[in-house]
Parts: sequence; C-alpha cells; structure tokens
Amino acid sequence: MFWENLKMAFISIRGAKMRSFLTMLGIIIGISAVATISSIGAGLQSQVTNQVDQLGANLVFVTPGQIVSSKDGKQSFNPGASVGSSTLTLKDIDTIAKVSGVKQLTYFSLISGTPTHDQTTDPGALLMATTPSFTAVLKNEKIDKGRFFSDANNNDNILVLGSAARDALFGKDANALDQTVKLRKTDFKVVGVMASTNTGQSFGGPSLDDALFLPAGAARNLTGTDLSISRIGIEVDNQADIDPTVSRLKDALKQDHGGQEDFSVLTQKDLLSSVSSILGALTSAIAGIAAIALLVGGIGIMNIMLVSVTERTREIGIRKALGATRRMILTQFLIEAITLTLFGGLLGVAAAYGMARVAGHLIKITPVFTPSTFLTATGVSVGIGIIFGLAPAIKAARKRPIEALRYE
Repeated sequence: MFWENLKMAFISIRGAKMRSFLTMLGIIIGISAVATISSIGAGLQSQVTNQVDQLGANLVFVTPGQIVSSKDGKQSFNPGASVGSSTLTLKDIDTIAKVSGVKQLTYFSLISGTPTHDQTTDPGALLMATTPSFTAVLKNEKIDKGRFFSDANNNDNILVLGSAARDALFGKDANALDQTVKLRKTDFKVVGVMASTNTGQSFGGPSLDDALFLPAGAARNLTGTDLSISRIGIEVDNQADIDPTVSRLKDALKQDHGGQEDFSVLTQKDLLSSVSSILGALTSAIAGIAAIALLVGGIGIMNIMLVSVTERTREIGIRKALGATRRMILTQFLIEAITLTLFGGLLGVAAAYGMARVAGHLIKITPVFTPSTFLTATGVSVGIGIIFGLAPAIKAARKRPIEALRYE
C-alpha cells in the first residue's frame, strides 16, 4: 500500500510540475540557506584548525584590548576591543622576553602607505614592520625566494614581499629580487619573497600573502614615530607549560600596565574557540531566517494540499466507495505532502552544494559537506511534511463517500 500511495504522489506532483515547484520553493530556500552556511562554516573551521596545527600548539598571541573575556563562566569574544590605539609597547616586548617558559617571540606593527613599483601600485597591500624571528616563530610562513632580513638589517631599507603583493606589483610569479619598491617616496630593495600560505588569518588577521615585511628599525625611520604594536607572537618552550606560561605572561603584563588587563593573551585553543563562537552565532542567525522561509514553505504545502483535496473530492469518494478506509485516505495525502517537502529538501541541499562551491571559490574556502547535513535536511523536510500535511490529510479522510461522489 505504501508504494501504491508513493506512486500516486509522484503522479500528482508530475501532473502539476510548476505548481509543485512553487509550493516547494520555501522549503528549498530554507534548507539551502542553512546547508550553505553550515558547509562554509565547517570549511572555515577545518581551515583554521589545519592552520593552527601548522603553526604548532605551543604558540601564544598577545593582542591589544581585552578581546576575549570570561563572565559567569562563559567566554565572550569582542574583536572590536582591539580597534583604536594599541595598548602594547616595546617595554612589553622586553617584559615578555624575561617570562619563564618563553622560548622566542616576534611582533609586528601595521603602518600606512601604498607601495609603488614604476607606475604600478598595490593599494590593498599590508605594510608590516616586524623582527627577524618572524619566520622562526610562525613556522608556516616560509621564504620562497631570496631571504628574510636579519638583526644586522634592522635599519636597512629592505623588504620581503608576500606572494600576492609580488604578483600585484611585478606580475604573476615575476622575479622581484633586487628590484625597488617605493614607500612614502623612499626606495626599498626587495631581498625576499614569501611562499603562499593560502590562509586568511595566519597571524590573527588578514592574509599575509598581501603583506610587505619591513625591518622594525627601517619602519620607525620611515614613519618618524614609535611603532604601534598590533600583535605579539610567542613560542613557548613546552606545549605542556602553555597554561602556566600564559598565567605568568598575564601577571607580568598587568604589572607593566598598572594592574589593568587592557590586552589579551590567546592560545591556539582560544583562537579556535573564538572562531567556533562566531560561526555558531552566524549559523544561529541564518537558521532563524531559514526558519521563517520553512514556515512559509510549510504553509504553502498546507494550502496546496487543501486545494488538492478539494480538486480530488470525487476521487476520494470513489476510493471510499470501493472500500478505502479513513486511514488509507489519510496516509495517501500525508505521503503526498511528505514527498513534496522531501523533494524540496533534496533540491535545497543540491542548491546549497552549488552555492557553497561558488562562495567558497570566491572567499578561498573549501566547503565541507557532512552526512549530518543531508540527514538533517531530510529530517526537517519530512517533519514539515507531516506537520503541515496532517490537516489536509485529515480533511480528506473525513469526507463522506456520498457527498464526495456528488461533488462537481
């Protein structure tokens, strides 16, 4: 009987293709929205996790502002706290270097300016003043050609290009070594090119492929002011000592800052937790919007099934006259409603797959589709079919045979 009802559902849907598709549209939109965001979020989570693994679990970052705080046992993430003047100074660098458990450290400062080579500019480039230990601390940042600068070059007008910055200024995969880049009317010699990391947040910020790295001393000479430290990266001696080291770092920095914790000390675990919190909030917001679409879709299913019951009143009367029970009629129309929503859910997942691939290509993230995505879409679709298809099915089952046969 089930297969017979399913066959009848297919015949009914096929007989009104456009009406059936428009009926399913709300389900398609709702399911595709949630599935798209979930897959991109899972892809971003996987990318960040892989990046953290590459950097190493024994890394700690210090950022200006209290962007991560705990209240009532819950951790909150507020990136806006780091906006504005930096609370980190060169004195903090000296203090951190003396903390027990710190193996080595690096820092970088963002400076303003637009790099130029001949008549070509790269307005989207990041100008970063840093230290020679940058590549030693961030082990996934590697030199592709040439070299990174050393302590002896601290005041020299030299720089190292990120791969994307090299392509923008000199052309795709061009040889930029020993070429000149002008920053604020000052010539800097290119001594190295970084390998592409294909990551979006290598150091708690935007992609470093777009960066130009300058020695800190040369950057101070260029700007004529003390540098505003944007990030401090610290390699801890032993991964097992991260928590005690973080505690010592906070105590030492608070003492330097007059007892105020106007900074954040982040472990790799904190970074992953922050990303998960942001993705969770984003997914919840999208899920709320999708719930409205699903509600509209469910109402559409109910409406079209009520219309279908009215249109097929004589069919119901004939089936009952031939011995069909109320339960059989109810099951027939309920299966038809479930089939409509299930098709909508499957089309929604297919649409999500395509949209996620396109979006992932644009933002350079590989979407991750898991079996749970398909199972959740299927479950939600079936649930909507049952909830919104039950009333029309009951109405059909309660029709009296004689009145149904008389219906014109």
